[in-house]
Amino acid sequence: MNTSSIPEVQPAEPERVARPESSKGVGFEGTAHALPFVQGVPPSSSPSRRIDVSLLTSLGKVLAAIFGWSWRILLGGLFCFTLIGSILVTGWTYRWMQGLVLRGWWKRSRFRETRSFEEFCASLSYDAPVARPRWFLQERVHLAVNRPDVFGRPPRTARRIIRALRVPWHSLWLNFKIGIQGLFCTYLLSGLGCLIMLFSWEFGWLNSFNKGYEQAFIGPLTGLLGIFIFIAAMFYVPMAQVHQAVTGDYHAFFDIRFVWRLIRARLSAYVILAGIIALLSLPLEILKTAPASFDDHFDFWTNARDAEVNRMLQNYFLICSFALFLALLVWRWLAARIYRSAVLRVLERGWVTRAELHPTLALWLDRFGVFPVPTLESAGITYVVKSGSRMVYRRILFVVLFFIWFGFVAKVYVGEFLHYHPGLGLLNHPLIQLPYFNYMPPDLKP
Repeated sequence: MNTSSIPEVQPAEPERVARPESSKGVGFEGTAHALPFVQGVPPSSSPSRRIDVSLLTSLGKVLAAIFGWSWRILLGGLFCFTLIGSILVTGWTYRWMQGLVLRGWWKRSRFRETRSFEEFCASLSYDAPVARPRWFLQERVHLAVNRPDVFGRPPRTARRIIRALRVPWHSLWLNFKIGIQGLFCTYLLSGLGCLIMLFSWEFGWLNSFNKGYEQAFIGPLTGLLGIFIFIAAMFYVPMAQVHQAVTGDYHAFFDIRFVWRLIRARLSAYVILAGIIALLSLPLEILKTAPASFDDHFDFWTNARDAEVNRMLQNYFLICSFALFLALLVWRWLAARIYRSAVLRVLERGWVTRAELHPTLALWLDRFGVFPVPTLESAGITYVVKSGSRMVYRRILFVVLFFIWFGFVAKVYVGEFLHYHPGLGLLNHPLIQLPYFNYMPPDLKP
C-alpha cells in the first residue's frame, strides 16, 4: 500500500505540550488533566472535513436516487406496453403509495431524529414496506435469508439456500399478486359502468345501421346509465385504492364508511385530485387517438408498408407508455398525501374510533407514536354547530366532482368517435384501471 500521503508524526516532547489558558487555576494543573495538542497534527474531526464528508454523502444519495428512479421509470414504461407488465405496474404503484403514506407519518414521529425511514422499517421486519419498491429482487435480502425460524432458532444452510432461490423474483411475484388484487377490486366497482357504456355504444351503432327507429332510445339511455354508474364509482375508487394499498388488505377496499369519511375530511383536496386525473388523461386520450390522423397527412406513414406501419406504431405506443407511467406516478403521489392527512384528520375529529380503524393502520400509527387523540374542539363540537355555509360549500364541491368525472368520460366518447378501439377503448381507463397503453390494430400484420 502506498503510504506517501500519510504524514509522519513525531512524539510530542513534554515542553511542546501546550496547556490551555482556561485551565489555569481551575484544577487542570496535573498532566493527567491536561488537554494536549500536538503541533503538526490536525484535529481528527475538523469542520472542513465534516462538511466534505456530508457533501459527499448527500451527493451519493442524490446520484443513487436518480439512478434508482431512472431504472424504475424505464421498467415502468416498458411494462405499461404489455398486458402482464401493466399488472406489475399496478402492484408496484400500490406498494409505492404504501411507502409514501408511512414515510409521511414517520416524518411526524420522534424516530425521524434517530434513524431513517428504511432503518426504522428494517428494525421491524424483513418484509416491512419500503420507500422505493423493487421490481424483481427481494427487499432486505440479508435479513430475509438469515431471519430465524418460528422458534427463534438461526436458519440452517438448506433453509438459507431455499430462501436465496426466491430472492431474484420475490418482488416480481409480490407486485403481480398485489396488482391482481387491486385490479379485481377496482373493476368490481367501476367495471359495471364500463360494460354498460360498451353495450350502449355497440347497440347504438348497430341499430343505426339497421334503421331500428323503434329501439333508437335504448342506446342513449343505457349509455347515460353506464356513465352515471361509472361516475358514482369514481366518487369512491381513488381513495379506496390508496386505502387498500396502505393496509395491504384487499378487503379494505370495501370499507365504505371509513373511506367515505376520508373523502369528506379532505373533500377540497379530493376534488383537486379528480381534476388532476382528468387533466392528465386528456393528453393520453389525444395520444391514443392521434394515429388515426397520421394517414394521408404524412408521406412516410401513407407510403409505408404494413410491416413498417406496425413497427412505427409499436414505437409510438411504447413512448406513450412512458407518458402513462409518469402520469400515474403524479396522481398516486398526490393521492397518498391526501390519504395520510385525511386519516389523521378523521381521528382528530373523532369521526372514527380506534375500534373502527383498520388494525393495520392502528398498528402503524402506534409504532410511529402519532396516533391522534381527539379533543372537544378537534372532535367537531364547534365544527357541527357552524352555519349552513359549509354544507352549501360541500354540495358545490360534490357537483364540481360530478362534472369533473363527467368530463373524464366525455373525452373518452369523443376520442372513440374519432378513432374507435373495439372493446378496450371503453372497458379500460389506463389512469384508473389497468395501466395498459397498447392499441395496436389486431388486423395489422407485422
